[in-house]
Amino acid sequence: MSLLLVVVLLFFSSSCSVSSGQYYVSDDCSSVTQSPCNPLSVYAGIMSQYNNTIFYFIGTSVINFTVTMDSVQNITLHGLDQSPAINCSSGSMISITSSSHVSFSNMSFNCPIDYRYSSNITIAGSILKNLRHVSLQNVFDGKITSSVFDNVPLNISYHQPPVCYNELHHYSLTLTNVTMTNGYFEFDMKHDTSYNISVILDKVNFISLGGFDCHFSESLFSLYITNSSVSKSGRVYFYYLYTHLHQFKECDIKGVESQSTIVIEDSQFNNNIDGIFVSISRDYFHLSNYHIDIIVKSCSISDTDEYGLFMVGGFSTSAHISVIDTELVGNWRNEIAWCLSINFNNITVTNSLSTGLVIIASLVTAKNRLVFKNNTGVVGGGIAINDSSLVYLSPSANLEFIDNHATYKGGGIYIDERTGYTLENMSLIPLTLKNNTAGVAGNDIYGQLDFDFYKLFNSTNPSTSSDASAFAFCDPDSNETTPIWYDDGQQSVFPGQTLKYNVALFGRTFKTNSYSLTDGRLIVEIIGTMVTDKYINNCSLIEYMPKYINYGRLNITLIVTTDTSFSTELGISFILNECPIGFSVNSSGLCDCSVSRENVTCDINTLDITHNGLLWIGTYHTSTPFNDNETNPNACIINEDCLLYCSPNPVTFQLNHTDTQCVDNRGGRMCGSCTEGYSLLMGSNKCGQCHNNYMMIGWIALFAVMGVLLVALLIALNLTVSVGTLNGLLFYANIVNFILIVVYHLYLQLSHMKCYDALIKKLFKKQDEDNDDQDLTKSHLTVDQQMKEIVPTSTDVRLRNNRESVVDLFQS
Repeated sequence: MSLLLVVVLLFFSSSCSVSSGQYYVSDDCSSVTQSPCNPLSVYAGIMSQYNNTIFYFIGTSVINFTVTMDSVQNITLHGLDQSPAINCSSGSMISITSSSHVSFSNMSFNCPIDYRYSSNITIAGSILKNLRHVSLQNVFDGKITSSVFDNVPLNISYHQPPVCYNELHHYSLTLTNVTMTNGYFEFDMKHDTSYNISVILDKVNFISLGGFDCHFSESLFSLYITNSSVSKSGRVYFYYLYTHLHQFKECDIKGVESQSTIVIEDSQFNNNIDGIFVSISRDYFHLSNYHIDIIVKSCSISDTDEYGLFMVGGFSTSAHISVIDTELVGNWRNEIAWCLSINFNNITVTNSLSTGLVIIASLVTAKNRLVFKNNTGVVGGGIAINDSSLVYLSPSANLEFIDNHATYKGGGIYIDERTGYTLENMSLIPLTLKNNTAGVAGNDIYGQLDFDFYKLFNSTNPSTSSDASAFAFCDPDSNETTPIWYDDGQQSVFPGQTLKYNVALFGRTFKTNSYSLTDGRLIVEIIGTMVTDKYINNCSLIEYMPKYINYGRLNITLIVTTDTSFSTELGISFILNECPIGFSVNSSGLCDCSVSRENVTCDINTLDITHNGLLWIGTYHTSTPFNDNETNPNACIINEDCLLYCSPNPVTFQLNHTDTQCVDNRGGRMCGSCTEGYSLLMGSNKCGQCHNNYMMIGWIALFAVMGVLLVALLIALNLTVSVGTLNGLLFYANIVNFILIVVYHLYLQLSHMKCYDALIKKLFKKQDEDNDDQDLTKSHLTVDQQMKEIVPTSTDVRLRNNRESVVDLFQS
């Protein structure tokens, strides 16, 4: 009835119009030979009177008003010469409303165009450039062919009609050989089931960063995109928005089911931010009977910055997606999420940068050949199957994973442990696994695999692994991490020292009772309290520093946990010893210096003691041989200032090497004696090493003999020597003796400090008869013994602050 009313109105309107014919339009009619010729402004005010008319445009027509075509039919605007154009000044436009059979051909438009509620609209062979917009709203049976949209936002939308239909109407819209550059394309289907619309985009080339967006509600339509391309665009976006609760549904045709079909075939999507992005609102889940069929066939999606193929199904049970004979090349990632029915048939995925294909909580059917080659990812180089996804392998399936790499796990295939066993089929199928690698574990496959995995595929010896299901001690110096299932060595430490265990984690392979290296988190507990939580891979060092609880045998527990409920643990015993001599337990439960003193620190791990110098720390009167790794309760710790022979610089030493605190080769308690192999040097407090230098002894003996011979010569010759001559000889002898002493001292310095007391024993014999009863074999007293005879020991009285040399002490 409503359509009949429109026809009647158009009939009466045409009866009031001028006679049909052809008119010429130009702003310069003086140069036009055809007639009648007028500027567009002459016709624009009464366009409704020009039904069944052709307007031929010559040259450029400029308008500063809105050209309105309301309820017109059979009007054509056609350009005659090479560059006919309509240019609009600011604010002006062309508006076509409630009209039919309006055509623009061979024209150039610099005017916004707005079509509303019209049919049989045609734009052919035209150029639309630098426009605010071109809008087609409820345009039925329209055609846009062989035209260019440059820097033009093109909006096509379908809504419920102003007047509802009693029966289902079928309409169409076709875009053929259309190029869109530097603009934006938006396509909206929100008419529900009030009518059926079929849209065809054939040989449409879209080159623009503006985006190619399609938005759909529960509408009855079909969209076919064939032989087209989208490049250098933001995205190709198909978004289903649930409108079950919309208040505008009164025009739905009863008994007509909501159904949409989108077919993208023989098309290219290159160098976009996103390739094909399909998103279905989660509200469809359990709330809608709407049927969605999406088919991507014989397409190429390549070199996207983000997602190449991105399907988000919203857990809709009504959506069915098929990807057939399609190549996904060089994309950042391809992803399927929350799709309950999606088929892959003869797909090639290559050179992806963040996993070839990620499947999240979806049901996927693989048919025919699926090739994953030279893809890279973190978890899963070729494919990653997550969140309880299921991949059904049809009898025709043929899977190939070649040269894929994962920086973490699963070079070819990664299966999330929470997903479990995700590959199912009814018969043996070919599986090619070649040159896949993973940084940590599972070169070919990583994940929980059933022991019958090998029965599903025609493949041999895949490199597989899984989350840790066992762990063992290992040898970090071994080139290969081999498990050591038992650690026989029980560690013994002091409070504050570190327990060290080299541990490796192992996951299961598809072979029964076979393990392969993996990684995971290891927890260390002691008496039920977690003390360490550490990620480890390969053969890794686990360290724990026990504090004082109780001395003796204690236990720690190593626990491996995974994202699943599985965990395993191992108890290890160790012995906690009392602090060694010089150390005691502090308030933190760690071994520290037993005697508190400023600028003195102790390290229980190295057993080192450090102070700033001029201090001697050591032991006295130990009942057993001293060992700084043991506890000796009978030992007394000396901690005294040492101003004479101790180093003035910072010193680090251990209690069984206290000589490190001394200087000048001295040692012993308070540095009071020379160390072994050293003796006190003549005229010095320093200790030097003793040498048997017979040449020097020979020279001294020679001079001594020559002195005796000189006196004998004087007596034998009966020479009279004057007092002056004798004094001169004595003076000469003193000079020679002084030179010998200096030379000898220098020689000692150059000879690493020759020993004075050893030299005296070799040169001189005792001639005093009063001393004949002395024991010539008695050993020379050490400096320490000399000091005991002169001054009290450090345990009796503290040395005075003033320094006294050994010479001063003897002189006193």
